[in-house]
Amino acid sequence: MDTLTLLIVLMAVVTLLWIVASYAEIQKLKITVYGDGNKNEVIQHMGEVETALSRIGEAFINVGHAWEVTFAGRIQKLDKNKIYYLAHPCTTGGKSIKENKLREESLYQRIINENPDIGIIRPLKIIPIDMPHEEAMQKCWRLMDPAEAIILPLGWQESSGCKKEHDKAKVAGMEIIYLSTN
Repeated sequence: MDTLTLLIVLMAVVTLLWIVASYAEIQKLKITVYGDGNKNEVIQHMGEVETALSRIGEAFINVGHAWEVTFAGRIQKLDKNKIYYLAHPCTTGGKSIKENKLREESLYQRIINENPDIGIIRPLKIIPIDMPHEEAMQKCWRLMDPAEAIILPLGWQESSGCKKEHDKAKVAGMEIIYLSTN
């Protein structure tokens, strides 16, 4: 097989993987948007056009994230007897809070798909969007207390909160798991 043929085959495989991952993300978005098949759950009387445009934007964000996830590799096996703390950028990681929450949800789903019955503390799911940063970090410290290990996604160093969580975990002697995906 010559180099050009090999390159074409490789591009076809990559494209196919991207299409499959994109389809899965779009299906997940449909479930998120429509709930359990009940379109009445999402009818909004104000700003319907804006809502539709934001959904299209979310779909593109999810498809882009699906592309990243396709090449991110598998999540390692975790000990189901431990409690894990899932750190993730929220306000200072270079992305919007909304996008970070979507990415955290996607990462959480990947972790539990590969590690069913795992105990994970998810501060990004618990802390309200409008909570001031320092108050949110105080809540994070309390949430970290029962955890035996911390999971840090790719890019955690860009987040001031994740850096603080990392440092606290080091001081506490917690197991630290660095992921190659976010």
